[in-house]
Amino acid sequence: MLLANRIMLVSAVKQRKTKSAQPKSARPDEAGSALQSASEQEPYKDIPQESISRETENVTSDAYSLVSSERVHQYAEKLRSGKSFLNLILVHVATGINQYRLRQLRSQVKGDSELINLYNETEKIGALQKQAIARLEKLFKSVLKQASFWEQTARWITVRLDQWAVESRMPVDCSIPGVLSVEADSALPEEEAWRESVVISACAFYTASEWLRHLDWSSFSIEDIEKLLGIRSPDTSATDPVLFKDHEIERVATGYPILTGAQALINNQWEDGEYPYWKKLVGEGFIQHNIVRQSPSNQQIELVPGKAAWEIIQQFGPEAAYVLLIFSSYATDSEKPWEQQIRLKGTDLIRLFGWDKRTDITLGQKLKKIGNLVELVCSLSVLINNINVGANRYNVARGAMWLLEELEYSGQLALTVDAKNPSALSYEAGDPDELYIKVRPGSWTEKFLNARDLSGKNALCQYGYLAKSTLQINPYRQRLASKLAIFLTIMSRIRQDGRYEVETLLERLEPKELMTVVQQSKQRRSALIAQWDNALLTLHELGWQIEFDNETYPECIRPEWSLTNESEPMRTRPRNWLTLWLKAIVIIKPTVLIQEKLGSVRAPNPQRTVDFPTASDNLLERIPELTSAELTISLDAKGWSKAKLAKELGVDRSLITRWIKGERVIQPKHQTQIRTLLEL
Repeated sequence: MLLANRIMLVSAVKQRKTKSAQPKSARPDEAGSALQSASEQEPYKDIPQESISRETENVTSDAYSLVSSERVHQYAEKLRSGKSFLNLILVHVATGINQYRLRQLRSQVKGDSELINLYNETEKIGALQKQAIARLEKLFKSVLKQASFWEQTARWITVRLDQWAVESRMPVDCSIPGVLSVEADSALPEEEAWRESVVISACAFYTASEWLRHLDWSSFSIEDIEKLLGIRSPDTSATDPVLFKDHEIERVATGYPILTGAQALINNQWEDGEYPYWKKLVGEGFIQHNIVRQSPSNQQIELVPGKAAWEIIQQFGPEAAYVLLIFSSYATDSEKPWEQQIRLKGTDLIRLFGWDKRTDITLGQKLKKIGNLVELVCSLSVLINNINVGANRYNVARGAMWLLEELEYSGQLALTVDAKNPSALSYEAGDPDELYIKVRPGSWTEKFLNARDLSGKNALCQYGYLAKSTLQINPYRQRLASKLAIFLTIMSRIRQDGRYEVETLLERLEPKELMTVVQQSKQRRSALIAQWDNALLTLHELGWQIEFDNETYPECIRPEWSLTNESEPMRTRPRNWLTLWLKAIVIIKPTVLIQEKLGSVRAPNPQRTVDFPTASDNLLERIPELTSAELTISLDAKGWSKAKLAKELGVDRSLITRWIKGERVIQPKHQTQIRTLLEL
């Protein structure tokens, strides 16, 4: 977040007040938004390149002529490639823009305008975030691409360095109390490096002052400025609707890759090799998972070998599988999920998991844990080979199950004061208070979650329902219960009768060596059946329907909570109870509500291919998708502008533009609101 390796915050910047004329910038309503207008119109192209030299008067024109052109050219290249000088300029610019914002906020406060806490406001500034610096750099691209700017700047610096060397004292115009400074060049001698740092820092200050003098922010709203500086996230309004907002269950894909992906995350049945793998035979082929490392910048993936892969695998568990189910749920209702970007907030996931009630860790620690879980899920690749289900044979090349496009932590800069030197202020990054997640389903969804590929949908695209309560099972206290809930959530759509052999479930959920261990250790046998009984009790209390097969699951080995009052008060397990228990049949079905929904999803006609809830399903009704063309026509018919619709929906106008261009899918929540507003 902080550019600490390039910039040292020495103290607060004291900006000079100026009343010079400012060029008029484009109006926001003429070019999309104020920030877009500034970028497109390039109102900075007329900044005079010689302005830096006019800031001072103690250097004669002869001094400039003594510096060779070759030296100036070399130093200009050093400044351009080093980035620290430019970053410092942009930090000064951001500080100046924030001062304008604070003055605007102060003018809006009723009563005493001095009541605004400038320290708290300064903590919010995101000027040192890399993305905010990048946004500012784009605004000044017309200046930065001119060679004359860099050469003029290099000449200004080299002249003052020479003057300092000759006169053995700091040039007057380089002595600026409390100025931010760049980090000294470690390749130079200490004294020389310090001098260069002072001169470059002064030059950056004067340059930023000149740039600010040529800006007109009067047409920019406070919200625009806050987005530019990173005080507010530009994408906050574009995050996807929160799951389980109005009901306790959500649709979720339950196809083979989802099933095997969840198992790979929870049962630790990975095979060793040069590239560790998890493999499941399916039909005439197989599905294989590996560990991959993603490069978000170029969307490339590479297999992670040996020890490094095992370090990742050891971190897998039910919580990572929860994240996978959440991603799958978001991808379920999209026509083309492989083209959809899923945008989530970390705080929403914290509430979804019930972590908001935890007091043992801070919000920042919770967000970092969420970020780590997302990275774990996105480290899982999938390779699908020759699966033949219902005569639909598919091969999918190895690729990431979920493409991680961005993890952006957002927080405040903490203002600190040195007790020994109160005038020296500094900023440090505090704990994050939000995490913005951007992921995209992998290419495998084109075959397994393609709602328009009717030929294979009935066999490959299977859907079930995910209960909110499943995600709130604590895997540290009820690890087996959480694993059962994850696995059975997916299987409930496939295994309609809910009949499972105990041993089969354990083999799907636990490491392979577990069966060998319990055969040899009485203590482990007793612990395992106790965990099993408690896990079934947890599911029972959450509304799952659990029954025991009378022929294979006798009362002597059933959980105590399942017994009636008429059962024998003292039960003794037979000597061969382990073998009997492992072969016992248990019937586990989801809640009544989910079973009702599954009934509406399942088609009695095997030829039916559209496998969604019916129109009468008032809880999870699938609304016909509103296309970008229909939205455009409806807006024209209503006589509404994009800005009007954005205001009514409470979203940024840029989101409406992306909908119309087809760059973003209109989510069900917004589709319902749009149909109501436009009377469709």
